[in-house]
Amino acid sequence: MKALPPSEVKAHNRSAIIAYLYAHRHVTKRQLADELQLSLPTVAQNLRELEAEHIIGRGDLQQSTGGRKAQCYEFNPDHRTAIGVSMDAHELRLRAVNLHGGVVARLNSMVPYRNTNVYYQRIGGIIDNFAADVARKHGSVLGAAFSIRGVISPDGATVTFGPIMGNTGLTLDTLGQSVHLPCLMVRDADASAMAELWFDATLRDALCVYLDRRPGGAVIIGGRLHQGPNQCDGAIEHMTLVPNGRPCYCGRRGCMDAYCSLETLPEDYESIPGFFSVLEQGERHHRERMNEWLDYVAQAIANARSVIAGDVIIGGEAAPMLEDDEIADLKARVARRSPFGTDHFTLRRSYCGEDQDAIGAALRFAQRYLDGIRGIRVSGPTSTIGV
Repeated sequence: MKALPPSEVKAHNRSAIIAYLYAHRHVTKRQLADELQLSLPTVAQNLRELEAEHIIGRGDLQQSTGGRKAQCYEFNPDHRTAIGVSMDAHELRLRAVNLHGGVVARLNSMVPYRNTNVYYQRIGGIIDNFAADVARKHGSVLGAAFSIRGVISPDGATVTFGPIMGNTGLTLDTLGQSVHLPCLMVRDADASAMAELWFDATLRDALCVYLDRRPGGAVIIGGRLHQGPNQCDGAIEHMTLVPNGRPCYCGRRGCMDAYCSLETLPEDYESIPGFFSVLEQGERHHRERMNEWLDYVAQAIANARSVIAGDVIIGGEAAPMLEDDEIADLKARVARRSPFGTDHFTLRRSYCGEDQDAIGAALRFAQRYLDGIRGIRVSGPTSTIGV
């Protein structure tokens, strides 16, 4: 076998040391040398360089076994950060994460969404100021990732379907025109699923169902987010649940959204939190409405699982409002609608919860950077995230 050039050997050793430090957090020179089968001088030189670049730092001294205490080294998760952006009808939400996925800064700004250049110029200034503050307190900002309520073109450059926000045809160039950082767009449900993968490395096959005022979904296959050639695999909100049923905002009738939206639960002049508050008190009519809603959600999940027979993750605004017995009840309703009597699956709440789409969007930049410094190459039509 032909020997690698010295430059490639050096790059490989550097990537291997970074990857090991990221995975193990507290490591000594000797441990690195033994685990990676490298010489101590090679390890020492790499550690000096990585420490000078602030990629790693010195941790506590290892407990002594009778001799000199060994110095531990740690990956520095704050040497780079990334920003996730979520644009709501009444509010702009910014979340900055470090390379461990921890939220290091938050900003909510009461800026109503408008699909206009004036709006995008205004939020560009807000994002730039937020990024500058994050960079001063933490590490350089890798970029700003926008969570989009809509479908994104395969090249990530255009919103191809955005009736919820009225932004069909919006381009990334227009959205990021006043942001002085690299930008990208991610479908909101996909962004939330990225956070699922990041915080639960055991996930293999799963259907993510986000029960919001506008429901959505995403698919995880083989531990990777699967978006498909049209970038909208898992968009169960527009499956036909009731043929010729209630009208949907997409222009069709009978879609899952029209039956599983949280907005279908409250009665006139009742808020969604108000509905759940009355439900907790045992009011019979509210329980009947809840049972009907759970049946529709269960049927939608059962339909989707006939194609992707994985576990089920329930997220969105509804997740924290559902009691444990309601989560168990929902699983039982899905199981009863399964054609396979021996079907076994897990149905649980989302791990991340609040601000999940903004956090997951930011993690796209963090993942790209980590893959680069750890020497990981990813190709193909699916997106990977998680460490």
